[in-house]
Amino acid sequence: MIKLVAFDWNGTLFADTKAIVDADNVVLKKLGLPPITIKHFRNVFAIPLIEYYAACGIDREYFLKHHETITKLFHGEYEERVKHVRTRSGTRIILDQLMRQNIPSIIFSNHTYDGINFQLRRLKISPYFKEILARTLLTGPVENRMKGAKLEEYVESNNYKKSEVLIVADGVEEIEIGKTL
Repeated sequence: MIKLVAFDWNGTLFADTKAIVDADNVVLKKLGLPPITIKHFRNVFAIPLIEYYAACGIDREYFLKHHETITKLFHGEYEERVKHVRTRSGTRIILDQLMRQNIPSIIFSNHTYDGINFQLRRLKISPYFKEILARTLLTGPVENRMKGAKLEEYVESNNYKKSEVLIVADGVEEIEIGKTL
């Protein structure tokens, strides 16, 4: 029996793919690289981000040396572009159904807590979520970005059996997290 639903945020609940690609294209242009398409993004997006950015043409050594600057530039552009982004079609229906069945929902994400919380309030869907497991800082230690570890800790500390948790997501990273859990 499902007793907890853990949703990924970007691309799963929040329809922000175009905003991500547009913000990435600002980064790529600044680095003298050609823009990417949404199709290219979908084909090469990966975590860790160094893999994704390498597939977009950014030298790995350069990324490692300048990742904080790249991250800040991306997020500045991204946050401007998501001011009017909506949830995915059917999101409220699913969240209403889970709430009626008293099945708690949480978000686990590599995005920032503040960024997600702002959008949840703007979209008036905060009450649907018991918790947001996300980065507390835009840049910083790797531990700040480990959404799988945060989900595992949450599941254990709230005494859920791993078989009682449903992960809803859109990426390979979450499939791997699900297999690990």
